[in-house]
Amino acid sequence: MIKKILVLCAALFIATPMSAFAHGEMVQAFPAADSNVLTAPVEVAIEFDGKLQIIGSSNVNSIEVTDSEGQIISSPTAVVEGNRISTRLQLTDITGLVSVHYRIVSEDGHPVEGDYSFSVGQTPVAISATGEESAEEEAGTAEESGSNLLVTSVGASILVGLVYLLVRRIKK
Repeated sequence: MIKKILVLCAALFIATPMSAFAHGEMVQAFPAADSNVLTAPVEVAIEFDGKLQIIGSSNVNSIEVTDSEGQIISSPTAVVEGNRISTRLQLTDITGLVSVHYRIVSEDGHPVEGDYSFSVGQTPVAISATGEESAEEEAGTAEESGSNLLVTSVGASILVGLVYLLVRRIKK
């Protein structure tokens, strides 16, 4: 009977998804995602929901800004202050679609990459990132599901072992 209960507990824990720690998410961007600004800003900055990691004296976070032709227009170095990353633009006499690509390491130690864009000039540019975002979300979900399964399995194994030891001790 005890073995059946232990097997049932193990099956329930393996089948039940556990929530993972939240990875760093963008809270605010300047200029805002999908916005239209009249002139190019001097700086592009992104704020996240948690502090960004700096390992030793090296900055593992990056932000890269490109113009509509794919030319990098941002400084090669990023400035990290708490939960904010920024870079200065080296070229500001541009118009059209501007893309921002970032890679950060959040408080939980996970690297997070993302993209967004904004337009410079008076002519709004139609922006459709639905396909890219859904592909990224699906990839992220698949990655998290695999690690969640491992964490769940390890947690369930530990719990089953503890229950087994507890039952053995009670029987004595």
